[in-house]
Amino acid sequence: MLRWLNPFNSLAGRIFVWFWLVLILTVMLTLLISRSLSEPTEIRRLPTSITKQLHSQLAALAESQDSASLLAQLAQDKRSRWLVVNNSDQQLLNPEILPARFDPNWLTELAQLNRPRLLRHRNVYLAGPFVIDIAGQQLALYQQRQRPPQQWWSLRALSEPVLILLLLAISATASFILAISISKPLRELLQQNLAFASGKLESRVSKLARRRDELGQLGRSFNTMAERISNLLQNQQRLLRDISHELRSPLTRAQLALGLTEQQQNLQQLPRLKQELERIDVMLDELLTFSRLDAGQYQLDIESCELSTMINELLELNRVESDAKQQQLLLAAPGEVWLDADGRLLSRAIENILRNAIKYSPLHSTIQLSIQQQPQAVLLQVCDQGPGLPEAELAAVFQPFYRVSDSRTQQTGGTGLGLAIVAQIVRQHNGRVQAINAEPGLCVQVWLPITASPEEHQPT
Repeated sequence: MLRWLNPFNSLAGRIFVWFWLVLILTVMLTLLISRSLSEPTEIRRLPTSITKQLHSQLAALAESQDSASLLAQLAQDKRSRWLVVNNSDQQLLNPEILPARFDPNWLTELAQLNRPRLLRHRNVYLAGPFVIDIAGQQLALYQQRQRPPQQWWSLRALSEPVLILLLLAISATASFILAISISKPLRELLQQNLAFASGKLESRVSKLARRRDELGQLGRSFNTMAERISNLLQNQQRLLRDISHELRSPLTRAQLALGLTEQQQNLQQLPRLKQELERIDVMLDELLTFSRLDAGQYQLDIESCELSTMINELLELNRVESDAKQQQLLLAAPGEVWLDADGRLLSRAIENILRNAIKYSPLHSTIQLSIQQQPQAVLLQVCDQGPGLPEAELAAVFQPFYRVSDSRTQQTGGTGLGLAIVAQIVRQHNGRVQAINAEPGLCVQVWLPITASPEEHQPT
């Protein structure tokens, strides 16, 4: 759960954190704005120092002849912020200096107190009432005091529209960053996907694949898919070229044999024609087998197989060909060796390796087969005394129709699919195969797991 919510490696975690932060920020700003816009009104005790300061000003104001002269005096003093109320009817005599958002009813509340107080209402401070008698008229004075200045960064120093715009700007910025972080890599994936679909098989995503979240996994999956499709298409194109090349030679020879038969009016070319047709038939059979294995259309029939007995049977079946070249077929095995495998496919793979060794080994040579029992696998090795292969081409011989320079001649024949079929069969058994040069000759080594799990039975 914690890994899923990690904002650095998880897109879901990043979305969660962004929305959570935006929600928290919105709630906090809403609370601050509501507090700044709807402050509670309170009445406090007026400090003695302020009372003494104000009494000195009131003494000068009390010397006015009447209320009109008092108001004129207050109007001339721009620094003075005194409100004057007629106590007899509670009429405000200078309402022009009253703040626009101030509720005049609070003046009535203060007038009912027996001593001056300090009133804080919204952003206004009033000290009073201070009662003076001018020309037989009782007046109540209230001094309007400025609220202490707020810091520039304080929300209370901002007006309501500014606070709302600030909230909208912050939430919009956070949402925009989140949207860009999701949409920008997806646009890259879309562009590369369209480019790949248009035939640009080299199209890959770069920035998206470097991410460590789900989008990064998606980008890397796209690159893997594109790489596999590109390789598959290239393999198919190469396979078609190789098939056309391989079939052209026997077909040409068959047509030549038919032409000679028609010209000579005899059947001397029929054996050659039959040989070429058989060659085409074998090639098509191996091509069909390789195509099915490569496409994963073979359903493995896993069963317990005894490897030593299987190899001995294959040696007897191929003894005629080895005896014709006076070759010795030797098997070194530690008794019975059991493993889980598809016996039919595994037998074909081993026979392809054996026939390849017989074909390219010289006269009077020895072909050595060995089985080694390992803790979790079985190692099968087939070594011949042939010419071997260049080191750079040892891995390439398991590709279909691969040509080693001048290694396959008209006499040796071959379709170029035998070892490719071996590689596919071994791969479907979750094993591995490799070719190494020995002194002398070539050794083909096959590692096969002893036990196959149910998932491994499915074709890949």
